[in-house]
Amino acid sequence: MKSLGQCLYCSSPAHSLEHVLPAAFGEFTGAPNLENRICDECNNKRLGVLDEQLARCGPEGFFRRWYGIEGRAYHDKVNPFYRGSAGARRQEFSAFDPVWGVEVNLEIENGQARQLRELIFVESSGKTHHLPIRQDTTAERLLQAFKNLGMVQPFETRLSCDPEERAWVEPILRQAWPAAEFGEGTPGSKVFEGVIGKVELNARYFRAFAKVGFHYFLTQFHCYTGHESLFSRLRQFISEDVTGPVSRVNEFIGVRQHPLLGEMLNPNACPDGWRAHLVCAEVIPAGCFAHVQMFLTEDWPAPTYTIRLAVGSEVVDPRASGHIYRYYPDGLRGRFSGEAESLRSTRTNVDAPPPAPAVASAGE
Repeated sequence: MKSLGQCLYCSSPAHSLEHVLPAAFGEFTGAPNLENRICDECNNKRLGVLDEQLARCGPEGFFRRWYGIEGRAYHDKVNPFYRGSAGARRQEFSAFDPVWGVEVNLEIENGQARQLRELIFVESSGKTHHLPIRQDTTAERLLQAFKNLGMVQPFETRLSCDPEERAWVEPILRQAWPAAEFGEGTPGSKVFEGVIGKVELNARYFRAFAKVGFHYFLTQFHCYTGHESLFSRLRQFISEDVTGPVSRVNEFIGVRQHPLLGEMLNPNACPDGWRAHLVCAEVIPAGCFAHVQMFLTEDWPAPTYTIRLAVGSEVVDPRASGHIYRYYPDGLRGRFSGEAESLRSTRTNVDAPPPAPAVASAGE
């Protein structure tokens, strides 16, 4: 067995503090952390792209914006509606604007939607193209992105931006297209219906869930170091950024149908205004497993992903453990976004649900 002082994913010394739940989702008092199991290079770079995927590109990225959750102050602020991260596309939310008569893109922040700052091109056939205008954009970038759209002439062009943004947007557009002319403008709709959202979930996204589950497991089951051979395929899956068939993800990640919280056994139950993340782990005769459910709220029946950490007869210490990361209802308290509370493990019975909070074992 390798020393605890060696990184789980390479041969370098491990001298870092790893937040089980990425810090982009806030800091929680009482949260378990993984100490001295990962080197700084793997923690901040090699595995950092997985945290970026989880925090920006999937449904979790949407809810971070919706609830106004900020990560560490010194990290770059990235708006996922303008740019993708870690190899994934940007998030796209579109709706038909009855005032403008065209489809527009939206961005979300603190429970509010607004039209995205973008150029909208409408071909004579009615086909619409969108070109977001980032705050760090240049005329050269806009021209290249415009060429990549491959539009068919003739087309109509519209600019969507707030009035105060025109002071810096228009000079960039004039630099890209010197003959461009701008009218006074017509305000778009304030209310949108039938919004369609598009997010991209790739292997990095699911590897992020595997990382969270594995690292949480190691904070709860101290008889394992994580270096054991039964975790070798999982460590490879988490750390190696390789292309492969979907079956590679399916080997480790599944969707759990059974609720993690006892009170959720009632199909009519939902969080009463609170929002939280759930991270659980267990050892049963069939193997070692973790379960991760992000942004369980009254608005979102969040899926629970089960991570198959290891299977076989080598497992020891059969039991279950879990934590609920619950956000404060009134926002930040100092640097903390909420509290992490240990869940009581119990056997589950569909006919007689256990009192909450409890984590239900997948083996029952």
